[in-house]
Amino acid sequence: MKSLLPILLTLSATLPAHAGKVDNGVWSHACGPRPATVNLELKNADAFNKSVGAVNGYRQAQRAWLDCLQKEGNADIQATSQLISQYINGEAQAAREINDRIAADAKAADARFGEGK
Repeated sequence: MKSLLPILLTLSATLPAHAGKVDNGVWSHACGPRPATVNLELKNADAFNKSVGAVNGYRQAQRAWLDCLQKEGNADIQATSQLISQYINGEAQAAREINDRIAADAKAADARFGEGK
């Protein structure tokens, strides 16, 4: 039976691009690092008021970063699922073809060597 590696490589090249990979249980992505955390300044009212803008900027960056993670993660899940499904379907088709060939050979053997011969 032929190796399925070339088929898988071809299939993976035709799948939609996905963002990252999993290596030792860690998923990589292209969303960049987590936004740097900022805190509200509680020394006095003026410092607090000045820090609100930085916190709002952080929240906006955090929201965009999380949206990116969600989008890329979903793309990776879909691409991986498609690749695995195609692999399983290919293996099932190969098994059917082998079993069909075995059945045909058994029928031919029965015709040649069976009780009626």
